[in-house]
Amino acid sequence: MINFLNRNFFIDPKKTFLFFSGIAVIIILCSLNIPFFWDNVVTGEYLLHYFDTSFMDFIPPTVSDFGALTLNSYYLALFCALFGKSLLVCHLAMIPIVVGIFWETKNISLKCIRPSCLFLVYLFLLFDPAFITQTLLMGYDLFLLYFVLLAIRTLLEKKYSIYSISLLMLTTLSFRAMFFIFSLFIIHAFMVFFHEKSRLKITDVLVYVPAILFLIFWCVFHYIKTGWVIINPMNTVHLSTNDLQMVFRQLIYILWKITDSGRIVLWLFCIICFFIFYTKNIAENGLKKMSSFLIVPLAINSIIMIFLSNPIGHKYFLQTFVFLTIITVYFIQNIASGKMKILISTACLLLLFAGNFIVYPQKYGNAWETSLKVLPYFSLEKELKNYIIEKNINPENVYTYYPITNNYKYTYLQENFAFAHADNAEPDTCPYFIVSNIYNIKNPGEAEKVTKGWLLLKHFCKGQIYMTLWQNPSAGVHE
Repeated sequence: MINFLNRNFFIDPKKTFLFFSGIAVIIILCSLNIPFFWDNVVTGEYLLHYFDTSFMDFIPPTVSDFGALTLNSYYLALFCALFGKSLLVCHLAMIPIVVGIFWETKNISLKCIRPSCLFLVYLFLLFDPAFITQTLLMGYDLFLLYFVLLAIRTLLEKKYSIYSISLLMLTTLSFRAMFFIFSLFIIHAFMVFFHEKSRLKITDVLVYVPAILFLIFWCVFHYIKTGWVIINPMNTVHLSTNDLQMVFRQLIYILWKITDSGRIVLWLFCIICFFIFYTKNIAENGLKKMSSFLIVPLAINSIIMIFLSNPIGHKYFLQTFVFLTIITVYFIQNIASGKMKILISTACLLLLFAGNFIVYPQKYGNAWETSLKVLPYFSLEKELKNYIIEKNINPENVYTYYPITNNYKYTYLQENFAFAHADNAEPDTCPYFIVSNIYNIKNPGEAEKVTKGWLLLKHFCKGQIYMTLWQNPSAGVHE
């Protein structure tokens, strides 16, 4: 069956693209009720801010302002203004972005992948836990991924006008995009010096000017409006610099994130194949370029991130995972044995899928926003909310941790409904407490200690997620 599809239907890249884009659209249509989650809740906050201010105020409230323009939220807000403010509209608005990622992945892959193997690139992409989960969650990193891939493709094709525009768009999304722009400049210079045996011309440098000018303009504009640039004075905890010990830990975290969820097999396979094919002198120019787009951004991003206290997530490396996939398929297509190709491909895909359901001790975090094991949470969340409403419990008296504390106003774009934050509360005075394994806190055992001797009101469990509601027998409850 695989050979039949390989020789017939999937021999045409356009058909392959349309087929897998259709699958991606179906996946999005199956996620229309999934809310904004984890860091993506900020997208919901910005969206409502732009929507409620009639798109006239580009600066969100200080408490949630990360300093960048966040054009992705502006984009979703425009869709809501045109078709109605709802999760359904937001999910549908993601279709052009996801299909665009598939399009650029095709164009880049075909520079070193045979057309008949393109379907395997798409399979790996859809099986990647971070990519598929962020697609379901309307992740803002998908916008970054699209414009990074667009920039890489147009750089390779020397379409410098579109390349310049893609760099400009990156600056409107996040300051983290600056890491990619710097990486692309390094790769651009490398390609000119070593592949073209030439020097950077003034025209090569000018393509970066629009992005730089916009960044300067935005920083000045933001400083005039708020009095600060890049680092929000209200968020210094996550944006301070690390000491030497934390630098080492951040490096370990990065190595963990990029090899987690079954990707360790892809890395090992690529490293082994690289040395095998290199010794046989068949390391092609296309492989070298794909490797540079894998290694250079990863190295530069890592060097910068290890010095910042900001938590590092799997979704920060979506671009890395795309090129890891392309290189993996490149090596698979060079295996002579057809049975071995099928065996390796199947094993890698199964391990990636299994990676969705890896659960670590809670204190280490479980990448809930980048693995499919998070999906049961959304139905449990609704069940818990309905139970609390049914029992006439005031949600302001129910304490818990992030992300359960996210307001429904920003997650579901509905009514104002939120639980109280337990971070700054005295546990003994909390009338109610929600204990769950969905949140990542430094000392998860403390949450269990808090409710010792309390009355268990309700236990919710589905898949690998549980949520329990406890009542404090000694605290005065004011409904």
